[in-house]
Amino acid sequence: MIVTFDFDDTLTATRLDDDWGIRYMGPNNQAIAKLKQHANDGDTVHIVTSRKPHQEDRLPELDEYGRVIRHSVKSFLEEQDIHSYIKDIHFTDGRLKSEVLKRLGANMHYDDSMEELGALHDDTLGIHVRDGEIIEQPFRASRHA
Repeated sequence: MIVTFDFDDTLTATRLDDDWGIRYMGPNNQAIAKLKQHANDGDTVHIVTSRKPHQEDRLPELDEYGRVIRHSVKSFLEEQDIHSYIKDIHFTDGRLKSEVLKRLGANMHYDDSMEELGALHDDTLGIHVRDGEIIEQPFRASRHA
């Protein structure tokens, strides 16, 4: 099975910050455990993010105390020691992920965005990640159209 995970607010936890806009708060341990479980079960795992690839070179972004405000995908995977579980990272440059997921043949996709989940093709099962928790109710776009 091919399983994909969104990055921001799916594998990571963030919050709004008056000084920095969005601030990294740490890993989403529940989603990371699920990612590891899929990989250990023999599934192929990809990260699919709507981030812009050219911005990754400027990350991680640190505050004046050296704390991470925003991780690059690669630095986060290394920090969490999960890079070996990931086959590849795909950047959609702000576009919806559905075409990349279709091209990959994704059977399951974890995401915090209802817009992304609603745009999934019928052959991809969506799993909603909300406020750091995985909502076990599978999401199929055709049921919510």
